[in-house]
Amino acid sequence: MQTVNKSIERVKLNNTNTVLIACEMIEDEVRAAMNRVGAEYPTIWVERGYHDVPDKLNRELKALIRFAETHVITQDIRTKELASKNINSDSQERVSSSVNKHINVSELDENGDGNPDLKYIILAFGLCGKGVVGLSSKVATIVIPRFDDCINIMLCPEKREKRAYMKTGICYMTKGWTDDSGSMKYMYEQCIERYGERKGRRAFTMMYDSYTTAALIDNGCYDTATVEDYARASADILNLEVIHVPGSIHIFENLLGGYWDDNIIVNKPSSVIQEDDFTFHGESMGTSTTTMKLL
Repeated sequence: MQTVNKSIERVKLNNTNTVLIACEMIEDEVRAAMNRVGAEYPTIWVERGYHDVPDKLNRELKALIRFAETHVITQDIRTKELASKNINSDSQERVSSSVNKHINVSELDENGDGNPDLKYIILAFGLCGKGVVGLSSKVATIVIPRFDDCINIMLCPEKREKRAYMKTGICYMTKGWTDDSGSMKYMYEQCIERYGERKGRRAFTMMYDSYTTAALIDNGCYDTATVEDYARASADILNLEVIHVPGSIHIFENLLGGYWDDNIIVNKPSSVIQEDDFTFHGESMGTSTTTMKLL
């Protein structure tokens, strides 16, 4: 098991001075990391699906940061709940996913009296297709992993030597990704529904034509048997090899435990997150979930 980097002076975080904003896609990993470091922060869980729409992710995170600044949060919240509260009941814009139900910042602000104890807003995200570029907080330090996306976070060994660890031609899978609206199963069903059985299978195969392997990330946070069943069902359609690859959540442990080394970006109040903040030893963006058609 990987351990936190205790050579770094620990920042004192607690459930009063810290709010966590995290993607539902990695809920298993984030909860496991909090448990390992003995943390329990009020968390805003962002509905899965935004990794495909960075602009919408950016707008949502800006709203959520403002919400954290203006409200005392004492329990977990899901963005689908916030979105439903801020949509006019007479609106015709009723959709199944809150990816299309943007949180109304002005409405949220009207109901908030501020959070005087807030010091840190932790974002359990990566660069995510530049979806976090431009984010800032007027009152809190924003803390975020210095990685392109969550898959590269999980693939990173304890001693990091490069920016990205994903490899081209591989579909990486975790339990969270199998439940996503961008998963292979979902995409396959959408193709069949839209084009019919024969043309749908052909369209689906073309979408993943560049892939040769389905890789299950074993990070110790879930039973891989269920994910493997899913992977093999998808691989049969695409004729992919199924493999297991080791994973880790030590970056999440450092992030949530307050051990902020060079793999963590610490963005002071009023400072704006820049794309260049995510460079590692001068390396440009590598293979990522936002530059590949991944699950």
